[in-house]
Amino acid sequence: MIVLPLLIRNTYRNRYYQQKFSDLNIYMEQFLYSFMKSRKVLTTLEDTYDLFEPGEMKKTIGAAIDHIRNTYNESDFEEKALKIIEKRYPYQGLTVMHRFALRTEALGGEYGESVELLLESRRMWADRVYALQQEKKVKRREIVLSIITSLLLCSMVYYMAGRMNLDVSANTFAQVITVVVLVLDLFIYYKADSKLTAGYFADDTDREREYVKQYERFENYGNGFFDQLGKKAAKKKLTEYIKACFPEWLMQLSLLMQSENVQMAVFKSYDDAPEIIKPELKKMIGRLRLNPNDKNAYTDFLSEFTLPAVRSTMKMLYSISEGKGGEARGQIADIIRRNQEMSDKAKRAADSDSLAGMYALFLAPQLTGGLKLVCDMMLLFVVYMGSMARGVV
Repeated sequence: MIVLPLLIRNTYRNRYYQQKFSDLNIYMEQFLYSFMKSRKVLTTLEDTYDLFEPGEMKKTIGAAIDHIRNTYNESDFEEKALKIIEKRYPYQGLTVMHRFALRTEALGGEYGESVELLLESRRMWADRVYALQQEKKVKRREIVLSIITSLLLCSMVYYMAGRMNLDVSANTFAQVITVVVLVLDLFIYYKADSKLTAGYFADDTDREREYVKQYERFENYGNGFFDQLGKKAAKKKLTEYIKACFPEWLMQLSLLMQSENVQMAVFKSYDDAPEIIKPELKKMIGRLRLNPNDKNAYTDFLSEFTLPAVRSTMKMLYSISEGKGGEARGQIADIIRRNQEMSDKAKRAADSDSLAGMYALFLAPQLTGGLKLVCDMMLLFVVYMGSMARGVV
């Protein structure tokens, strides 16, 4: 009775987040295709609004459209309107897409290749989430089978007792253990079921905060032996996360570089950059303000981490800033594609790591079943010995 409301809540929660993910995926795809034709944020929103049935997404898009139509005393009314959608659907890729649309509408320029990159990024994200959800559903099925198997094995004790004309199940201790194990198994299933809600986009913010805190600890480690061990472990985790976040910042930078030089694009990219990159970005900006031609300001960016792709990208940016590079937009697009693939692999690896928790839940019913089996066997032995003493058996 205690666990049942939680299971019901999980069912509705899973459906809710699945619907939100589906709506966001459709919205981003339609937004980009519509924007390619109209190049107007309001027109794009109106086209996308017509695509949806009545529901949360349609209502949210409608609120954004109303804000644009009915606001007259704000210079950034379109940005605030799009933030209405971003607040309801917190995903970094959505923010990047909206900033691209705003800058393209305001400044113009060639944007076809950027749209293709954003569409490819959306596809990778959607495919990754779908794959993760399928894996989690398989793991949940395995956990259910593990629970059923452990309970069936436990019931063998009662079957053996029945063949020996001993009534173990009526014992108070056996009943208490049975209730405890059933409640624990239900709780295990609840935890497995609740993990299906993760992996969409709502948990990205929490994960980012966790890594930002880890980065702060990484910066504050001393020179002691244990500090160095902790720093090495933190560096490995941070390297994988930064590898996943770097292409997001690079995408923002490439969009800014359509209308700005490299230095100004770097400066303006700070506000919307992933939080984990901001400390290093702040150092870089400070050095460029003092000396715009400082090559080391580029090459030292994230240099504490072993990231060859980042290093080659920053060298290329310096080359473009000095006017020594080739066609900047094409170079940036190629690098973004490579980094997107790198980011996708890193995030899939992180998703695989997140499934480790579900493997622990798969083992848990075997432990609870083993506990019950030991208790029942001991009880069977005690009852059997008691019967022998009374001459019943």
